[in-house]
Amino acid sequence: MSFLRLLPQRLPRLIRQVEQDVETVIHVLQPGPQQQQLARQWLDLERMGFSASAAALLVLPVPSSSSDDTDDSDDAKTLPPSLAPDPKVASPPPPPPPQQQQLARQWLDLERDCNVAMKALARAGDAAQVADLFAELALSAPAAGAAAPSVLSYNTLLNALVEAGLAAEARGVFDGMLAAGVAPTASTFNILVKLYAWRTAEFHHAYDEIHGMRGHGVAPDVGTFSTLVTGLCRAGRLDEAWGVLDWMMQEGCLPMVHTYTPILHGYCRQGRIEEARKLMDFMEGAGCPPNIVTYNVLIKALCDDGRFDEVKEVLAEIKTKGPKPSAVTYNTYMDALSKAGMAEKAVELFEDMRCEGLKPTGFTLSIALNCFCVHSKFSEVIRLLERSTELNWCAAVVAYNTVMSRLCDMERWLAILELLADMIKKGIIPNTRTFNILIQSLCIRGKLSIAINLVFNHGIPANVVTYNTLIHWSYYHGRASDADSMFEYMKKVANVAPDEVTYTIMVDGLCRQGKFDEATDCFKESLKDRLSKDLLTPLINRLGRKERTRNIVAVFREIERQGFVRNHMIFEDTVRSFCTAGFRQHTKIFNLEFLLEGILGPGKEVYPASLHIMVHERDK
Repeated sequence: MSFLRLLPQRLPRLIRQVEQDVETVIHVLQPGPQQQQLARQWLDLERMGFSASAAALLVLPVPSSSSDDTDDSDDAKTLPPSLAPDPKVASPPPPPPPQQQQLARQWLDLERDCNVAMKALARAGDAAQVADLFAELALSAPAAGAAAPSVLSYNTLLNALVEAGLAAEARGVFDGMLAAGVAPTASTFNILVKLYAWRTAEFHHAYDEIHGMRGHGVAPDVGTFSTLVTGLCRAGRLDEAWGVLDWMMQEGCLPMVHTYTPILHGYCRQGRIEEARKLMDFMEGAGCPPNIVTYNVLIKALCDDGRFDEVKEVLAEIKTKGPKPSAVTYNTYMDALSKAGMAEKAVELFEDMRCEGLKPTGFTLSIALNCFCVHSKFSEVIRLLERSTELNWCAAVVAYNTVMSRLCDMERWLAILELLADMIKKGIIPNTRTFNILIQSLCIRGKLSIAINLVFNHGIPANVVTYNTLIHWSYYHGRASDADSMFEYMKKVANVAPDEVTYTIMVDGLCRQGKFDEATDCFKESLKDRLSKDLLTPLINRLGRKERTRNIVAVFREIERQGFVRNHMIFEDTVRSFCTAGFRQHTKIFNLEFLLEGILGPGKEVYPASLHIMVHERDK
């Protein structure tokens, strides 16, 4: 009887023996290759949920047949006696207790989950949260018997810091990784190369990292060189990028399509489209044909240059050579046609895209809707939006905002309300821009009270654009007190910081009311951010026409007190405003002298250009 036929009788004892052997292999300090393979098989089976008996069946050796035992044998062969252990050879350490094994498994699960969370936070751009989560993970390592997080967790943190442009912090993490005894991988160095080639443009450091990889037992791969090539092309160093291609081939790395595409992109950015096309031919000959991303780069360059006939040729070439056009391909072409005033051709492409079986994106719909709006085909626009769910198109809030903005220009506020109701019914959440379009349309139609009520009593989200709209139309309809109240409310209650537009509206409105002191104070308040020539010039014009010399001097003294440089352009515009306001007349020339002395200070000289303006205005 064979060994396999006797297996059911001997299985329990063999299972126990194999389990002990596997535990020994897993926890021995320096296992051999065969033992490592056995341990890996056991762990893989355990992760997959197989029982110990199934694992034993897989790892049991089957003895080779010989002439001495046949399938007809009824008795098993007696196993040879085991050799006595050599006292000079140290016995393997005992396996750790089950509690430690459980802790090790819990640590692996914890690190995996933390790594997933860190990657999600990194994609959201929250590098600080990634660093905090990694710090908590590192603190938990000793309790689980681990010296430090694995290289995968370090790479996730490192990449998040690099994407955030935190060069010093990224370098510190890498140094800490080495100090913790965690060996870097090629991906680790690729991230560092990206730091120096993409973020800081310190290419000498990028080269140093590549040269130092072999010192850590890691060889550069195609990703390493492609990352460096991309950085060089972004910096316009195309000749150097070609040199890197030669270097990587000497290292035994063959360039791939994502290695060549950045060079082609660099040519297109420099307007060297013919060289870009020659590069694509070179890629074909090198056995690395361009993919659709490469073609999209070329199409974008041709569109930017207005070479639409050549774009048609490229599209035909794509369909002939195999890469299927993507939504980005059509979006690029349609957007360029729309901006060039060829909306009808863009709409035709929209139909072609549907025939290709491509699903329109939110950007696609925005382009198509904008084209319809240009030709005032609002009935088609609304019908398209209403059928978007039925047609399985991605009609996002951006698409609705595009149409609502056009309707606002046409003063069709009821149609805007209908679209707002339609998007809410479909579960599309309006954003602040959506409500700003609604507020603007109501104000244009003279329904300011409704707009104010929506913002202050119905909780519509408001930003600085919202308040600017309400303040402007309040002044326009003569409701100055409402405008002043809203200005104070946005600063002190809503905590919305005024921008340059806000201060321009306020200064103009206060001057129209004859509140020149308040207008001057409002301008002074705006200086905490920056000095705006667009705000200063109209203020000086209004103050000059009302001969408010004291306010003008106060404005310039505040500018000087805040540390802003009064350059000659601002000074000349001010003098021109004085002269236009009538200060050049001989009866008021003393006012101009007073102003110049107040602005410049006693004994200061007037710019020659400004004197020329005064003489020119006087002789008119």
